[in-house]
Amino acid sequence: MAERVNSGALSSSRSAFAAIIASLCATAVVAAPQPQPSSDRPPHAAARRAPRAPAPPKRPPEQRAPQPQPAETPPAPPQELPPLDTSTPPPSLPRASRERMRQCATQWMKIRQEGRTAGTSWRDFATRCLTR
Repeated sequence: MAERVNSGALSSSRSAFAAIIASLCATAVVAAPQPQPSSDRPPHAAARRAPRAPAPPKRPPEQRAPQPQPAETPPAPPQELPPLDTSTPPPSLPRASRERMRQCATQWMKIRQEGRTAGTSWRDFATRCLTR
């Protein structure tokens, strides 16, 4: 059978718990840090820092990196390109159907793989192939 808890004992333990909590809260308020008297130094300056490591020794002159030479004259500006000759239109291939262009391209790839181009360019080959 379960034991019954006396309601008077329960209320006294609750009040004791409440008293402990109240005393802790009061202690926390009292234990708050007190402001320190002001001084001429800021608070972070009061902390002591570790001394710095000494600087490495200087290199002898023969081991120093070479100093860049100052530019005596500025570089010359880039030359202008000659004007484009628009008197004649650029070369174009003869008109042909897509199917015919594809056949010529296949023939050209086959000739190139066999190494039989002999200095012929694609444009020359296509001009001959498309006019057949």
